[in-house]
Amino acid sequence: MTSRDDDEQDSSQRHAAPVHRRVSRLIDIAEAVGVHTSTVSRVLNGDPAQSVRPEIYQRILAVARQQGYRPNALARALKQRRVGAFAFVIPLLRNPIWVRLQRGALQRAAELGYVVMIMEEPDDDPRPPDAYRYLVEESRADGLLIATSLRVKEHADGVSLAPHVYVNRRGPRRGNDVIMDEAGAVRLFVDHVTKLGHRNLAIIDGPAAVDTVHRRAIAARRLCARRDLGLTVLHTAATEDGGWDAAAQMLRLALRPTACAVGSLNQLFGVLAALRQADVPVPGAMSVVSFDDDECLAYLEVPVTSVAMPLAELGSAAVDALVSRVDGGEQRDVLVRAPMILVPRESVGPCPTLLA
Repeated sequence: MTSRDDDEQDSSQRHAAPVHRRVSRLIDIAEAVGVHTSTVSRVLNGDPAQSVRPEIYQRILAVARQQGYRPNALARALKQRRVGAFAFVIPLLRNPIWVRLQRGALQRAAELGYVVMIMEEPDDDPRPPDAYRYLVEESRADGLLIATSLRVKEHADGVSLAPHVYVNRRGPRRGNDVIMDEAGAVRLFVDHVTKLGHRNLAIIDGPAAVDTVHRRAIAARRLCARRDLGLTVLHTAATEDGGWDAAAQMLRLALRPTACAVGSLNQLFGVLAALRQADVPVPGAMSVVSFDDDECLAYLEVPVTSVAMPLAELGSAAVDALVSRVDGGEQRDVLVRAPMILVPRESVGPCPTLLA
């Protein structure tokens, strides 16, 4: 064979079609373990009626992992009358906090064998939860994770016929809420700034119809009343413009606060811009804390102190609660308290009256 022929043979070998690994089947796992395919099927489908020795059970799982077995989703759905998917309805995705919450939900769902469809509700006037029930009725999803419910009459009827939980919101009936400790977040803010001498505080937050905003405002009013602190709560759009407008309003108050907490990152950027425009130094004349935490806050001109909430844990807990609903388990509200910490940065300083 000539050198040219050798080159052509080498080239043909390099460009040969890739060898595709055959998909593992139940019978392949059964033969490897030495059991009947029905035994493998019961183990891999989580049949509660199965009676398999522990060592055989573990061997089946190990061989299935080794062979890269993936169950037929359609066949399993027909057999179990499940779709194997959830729909997660969330507000506008511009706020990075929803990415962390979403990541926690996606990871937990994957561990439990579910996929999650993300549905963004970009409008300022989200639809009532009942508007999403068709997803379950049409067998597109087994249940709903709803993070857009508002505290308004139109949203009061919930989704009575479909498995659902409210994420970071409270619904109209007890037993379906998975929320964080907003009162604890407010307490971290108040404790931090009052230790530095601040006695007149402000909270700039979203519309009062949003449940998380409502709970922060209620907690702040109660806490400040008990401690004889001044408090101004300003509700505005959860946008940069909303933060700017609220900060401008705060600066016009006869008794100007010396420390403020801000409900969202979008609002925070507007607040900081308004303070800069008005030549109000941070923290020299105004201490600022964000109720949203993100890595970007450490890289601003003045790094901003924040409250880091358990967002990934919230997403994971919401999926667990929804799986329990789908399986017919007990309905109960879930409060995710930890981990929650205040991350101190340079945007908080002593009360300016103490420095005079």
